[in-house]
Amino acid sequence: MTLYLIDGHSYVYRAYHAIKQLSNSKGLPTNAIYGFTTMMLKIIKEKKPDALCIVFDSAAPTERHKLYEKYKAQRPETPGDLLAQIPAIKKVIGAFNISTVELPGYEADDIICTIAKKAVLQGCEVFIVSGDKDMMQALDTQIKIYDPMKDSVVDKEYVKERYGVPPERIAEFMAITGDVVDNIPGVKGIGEKTAKVLLTAADSLDELLNHPERIENERLRKMIMANLDTIKLSKALATINTHLPIELDTNEFMLKKPDWSALLHLFSEFEFKTLLRLIPADGYKQRGQYDTITDREKLLEFFKKPL
Repeated sequence: MTLYLIDGHSYVYRAYHAIKQLSNSKGLPTNAIYGFTTMMLKIIKEKKPDALCIVFDSAAPTERHKLYEKYKAQRPETPGDLLAQIPAIKKVIGAFNISTVELPGYEADDIICTIAKKAVLQGCEVFIVSGDKDMMQALDTQIKIYDPMKDSVVDKEYVKERYGVPPERIAEFMAITGDVVDNIPGVKGIGEKTAKVLLTAADSLDELLNHPERIENERLRKMIMANLDTIKLSKALATINTHLPIELDTNEFMLKKPDWSALLHLFSEFEFKTLLRLIPADGYKQRGQYDTITDREKLLEFFKKPL
C-alpha cells in the first residue's frame, strides 16, 4: 500500500501565496481554500496513492518552544485572511473523507515521521510530501520525500550524496549549519560545505564535540569549541521525534468515497465553478441517495477529469 503524508500547514501557506485576491461574491477570501483543494487533488490524480493523510500543527506550545523561546520566532504572524480560511479547508478535507491527524503539543514534522515509521511496519511504502530538510531524518528504504514544488523524489541515497551523511545524521548537519526557516542557530560562519567536511571526518557529532582537537583547521576548531552549547541546543531543536504516542491503523487512511453533497454545498458557497464540474450527477441528489463512487479505482477514474 502506498501512503502519502502531507504537511497541512505547509500546504496551506503554499496555496495561499500561490493564488492572490480570490474571494466569493460575499467577500469571503477563498484563495487558500481553492489552492489547497487543487493541490490535494493533483496529488491524488498524478500519484494515485492508496492512502492519504494530512497532518496539522496544533496551537499548543511544543517542547522545542519551551527549550528555545526564539524557535521559529522570526516567522511573521499568520495573515488574518488566511486564518479565516483554515476552518473551511478542514471542512473540504472532511468532505473528501480524507484523514487528518493533529496532536496538541507536537509539531506536524514529528507526527508525520512517527506515522511514516509505523506505517512501514504495516507494509506501506510512504511518501512524505514536503520540501523541509529536517524531514530527511525519516528516510529509509520504504520512506521517501516527494517535493511537489520541484516534482522530485528524495531518497536516502540522495541525502548521503548531497550532505555526506546518512538520513539519521541530518540533525547533526543542521546542528552545525543552523536552519533559517525554523530559526535554529547553529554556528555562524559555517556553511553546508564545511559542515559536510567536519561530519564525514567523524563517526558522530558527539565524537566531533568530544574531540575538537582532531579538527586540523585552527579557525574551525576554535569556532566549534566556542559554540559547543549552541550546537547541542541546535541538535535538540533539529531532531525529529519518531516515537510519539500514536496508535496507527493505516487502513483508516485509505481513499474513500467523498461526500458529494457536502462538497456540492461547500463549492457552491465558495463559488468554485471549476470544482463544481467535478461532482458527478448523482452528487446533486440528497445525501444518502447516491453511491456513484464506491472504491479506489473508480475514485481515481473520477479524478481524471481536468481541473
